[in-house]
Formats: sequence, C-alpha cells, structure tokens
Amino acid sequence: MNCKKGNLACPGYPPRHEWGEKRLRTPSARNNQQTVVAQPRNDVSQMVPTDYHLENFDHEFFTRSTLGPPLEEAQDLDNQLVISEFSQLNNTDFSDLQFEGDFTYPQEISHFLEIDQRTSLSFEIPHIFIGVDTPIQRRLFDHFKSSTSTVLTTSSGPANPFISIVLPLAVRDETLMKTLLSLAGSQLLKQCPPGSDPEIQRETVRLHHQAHEEQYQRVEILKERFPDHPSEYMDQDLEVIFATYLVLCLYEICEGSGDGSGNEHLASAGRIITLASTPPPDFVGPPPLHCSLRAKIHPFLLEFYLYHVILATVTVPSTPVVLPQYEHITHILGQDKYVVGVHDGLIKFVARISSLRNYADKNAGKADMYIVETAFQIFEELEAWKPQAASSHSEYLVANFYKMALYIWLFSIINPDRKDHWKVQDNVRCIVTGMCEIRPGDGVKACMLFPLFVAATAAVRKEDRSMIIVHFETLKKWSALGNIDLTLRAVEKLWEHHEAGVKNSWNWVKQLKGSQMSLLVT
Repeated sequence: MNCKKGNLACPGYPPRHEWGEKRLRTPSARNNQQTVVAQPRNDVSQMVPTDYHLENFDHEFFTRSTLGPPLEEAQDLDNQLVISEFSQLNNTDFSDLQFEGDFTYPQEISHFLEIDQRTSLSFEIPHIFIGVDTPIQRRLFDHFKSSTSTVLTTSSGPANPFISIVLPLAVRDETLMKTLLSLAGSQLLKQCPPGSDPEIQRETVRLHHQAHEEQYQRVEILKERFPDHPSEYMDQDLEVIFATYLVLCLYEICEGSGDGSGNEHLASAGRIITLASTPPPDFVGPPPLHCSLRAKIHPFLLEFYLYHVILATVTVPSTPVVLPQYEHITHILGQDKYVVGVHDGLIKFVARISSLRNYADKNAGKADMYIVETAFQIFEELEAWKPQAASSHSEYLVANFYKMALYIWLFSIINPDRKDHWKVQDNVRCIVTGMCEIRPGDGVKACMLFPLFVAATAAVRKEDRSMIIVHFETLKKWSALGNIDLTLRAVEKLWEHHEAGVKNSWNWVKQLKGSQMSLLVT
C-alpha cells in the first residue's frame, strides 16, 4: 500500500490486484508525475523532488479501499459471520461442561424479585447504650429516666443526680447499668397490679441476680489486689463499685424486703470507703487522724451514702458511723442539696441520738448520769439549730420536720413511758399538719419518711393517726417504694402494742427486732 501511495513500481514482484478483480490494475493517469524505479539493495538512487499539480490529483484515491471489500460487502459479510457463530453456539451441547466448586441456583430467578424489601430489611437502629439491648430493657431504661430517678432525691427534675451523675457511670459499666434497670423494674412492678406483667418481673429478677453476682466477683478481686497494687485501679473503678452498692441498697428499699439486705449493701459500700482510705504500703509518717479518701468519689455519692447509712441506725442497733473526711470540703459544701440533713448538720444529730439510744438499751433503759448529760447537751444544740437558707418553702418545712422528729426521738430515750405527754403530742400534730402543705410531686417527699415514721410511732390521737395513714398513702402513690408499706405495717404494729399496754411499745428498735423485721426509713 505504501508503494501505491508513493506511486512506486517495484520490479521483480508479482502484479498487484485490486480486491475482487481478476485484472491488473492500470496505473493512475498522472502524466506529469515521474515514476521512480526501485534500485538494488546496495544501489539506492537519490530521490528527486517532483512537482505536483492539483488538476492531476486523483480524488477517488481515498474513497477506494485496498484492504478489504467495499463497505456494503463488508457489512453483509459481518452479518453472515455473526449469524453463523450464533447458530453454532445455539446448537452446542453443554451437558458435559464441568465447573470447579458447587453452584446452587434457585429454580426460578423470580424468587428474588418476589421478596418484599420492606419486610426483609430492618432500618431500626439499636439503643446507643450497652446493656439496653432488648425492647424490655429499653422500657426499663425509659422508666428509670422518666420516673425512678425522680423519686430518689429532692431533685425531681430531668437534671436529677441519678441522670447527671450515676447514669454516666452506668454507661461505661454494664453491672451498674443492670442494677439501674432492675431498680426501675422493681418500681414499675410496684405501680402495676401484682402479676400483671410477668415479662418485666422475670427480666427484673434476672438483671438483679446477674448484677449481684458480678458485683461480688469483682469486689473479691478488688479486696485482694487493691491494697498492694492500687495503681491497677483508676478512681472511677472504685466509684462505680461504690455506686453499685448504693443502687443495690435502693433495690431492696424499693422491694420492701425487710430482711436486712439493704443494710448489708450499705455496709459493703462502707468497706469500699475504708479500702479507699487505707494508707498505701509505702506511706511515710504518722497515720492520719481522720479517714481521708485516696480515691476520688463524687460528692453526691458520698452525701447519698451518709444520708442512708446514718438513717439506717434509726431502726437497728448500731455502732458509731465513721464519717469520711474529704480533701476538698469546700467543694462538698458547695454542691447542690439532694438529700436533707447532710449539708446543714441534722444528720449528725441522728448519729448522736442513735448512739445514745444504743447505750440506753444496753443499760436496761435506766437513765444514768451519762444518758442525762448527753441528752441535755444534744437538746441544747438541737434547740439552737436553725435551718439554712432554703430555696423553697417546702425545704424549710422538711428541715423543721426533722428537727421536731429528733426532739421526739430524744424525748423517748429519757422518758420511754411518756409517749402521751403534751410536749410530744404537740410536735406530732405540727409535723402531721405541716406535711399537708407539701405540694404533690415536690421532690422533698423523697426525704419525708423519717419524720413521718417518728411522728407516727408517738401518735396517740385518732385524728392524727388517720392523717398519718393518708400521708403514707400519698408517699406510696408518689414513689411506689416498697419500704413505705413496710414502714406503715411496723407503725400499725406499734399502735397495737400501745393499745394493748405492751411494755416498751415506744421502743421501735426492740419491737422490730422481736418481729425479725429490718426497716430503712429513707
């Protein structure tokens, strides 16, 4: 083709034929174009430029094909080849064709087209928190946020400390999350008729048992490792274990178990404080005079613990409670008040009167000089005590309810057989009538059980007792905690003993011990 384009004639080669022609191709009529003849290999002649003129240009040169048939013939040929190949492929037998591996195909490909995508795919995302995995657990979690967490402290809003402080700990600890869910389940069941929701009941029991077992196992490891290897534990590790014991105690309060298990959890929480307060092995110098925490535990958790562990001494024989000292006491005092008595010092009166009552019981109820002097000293300080600036009228009322209840309790130690004295009955009437001013749903109801219990044990007038029963029912409707029913039953038993003339009917510690009942009035 290059020879043709260059208009070269090469001697010694066979004649060139056009496609489909039987004749020799006549050279183009280019009369004025010089023909160059190829020379032998070693005798290359020098090409001489030739003048080209437009009138001598062959316009049909680029329209003719020298490589194949004309366009129409080529298309016909391609169609024949495609049809031929398809016919051969269609007539081929592939029955003996072998593949490596098993290939299983559905009988009908339409099977895939018949699948309803709306039912085969789920676009629901799971709960963001580990441990809240099933619909029942989600229901328990929602109940904890909206209901349970609002009745445990004086802060009944969505920013209560069990949401802002305890829940963030539970998000990182599955055991604590289980205790919160089981606590919510216990309270939810108290709000429903017995046996109305067996699924919630089974899940609540399961979560509680798992959390209890997991807590026991990790505390055993902690007691073995922490004294000699405290660096293996972060502050949050002890904080989570401590918080778990508090929630386990709340579970027993909500259940109204009355078997002492709530007190056991409080005692275990106290041992965590003791463990966290033990000087390290390499400690140099004299031992500290006070219990000082090595691990940082949130002030609210410590405040909540002190409130419950000291009020637990109201109904059980007790030993003096060791109050932990804080490194930054000003920070503690600056915290919001979530319970009654810790910030303003009332809780210390509870501990002192409980210790005095314990001494009097061991002294067979005889008022010796120590009892008289101690009681008078406590009375003088209690009389001089004034409530701190309260943010609401209800907080002011509850603080004074505590003060009057402490007076009644102290009076019962000095005069165990003078329940009907006017000094006692005036305080009972003031507490009972004052509670009528507390608005429904007010958060201070979380701390009203102690003054209500003490006033109820001393009530002798029928109208006061009727009003006391109404207050118990109001508290039960508000929080649904089981210890409220348990406390009311204990009070009614004391009323029966008083009417029957039973000796020491005012000494609720002995009466509860005789009936093998443990009671937490928190």
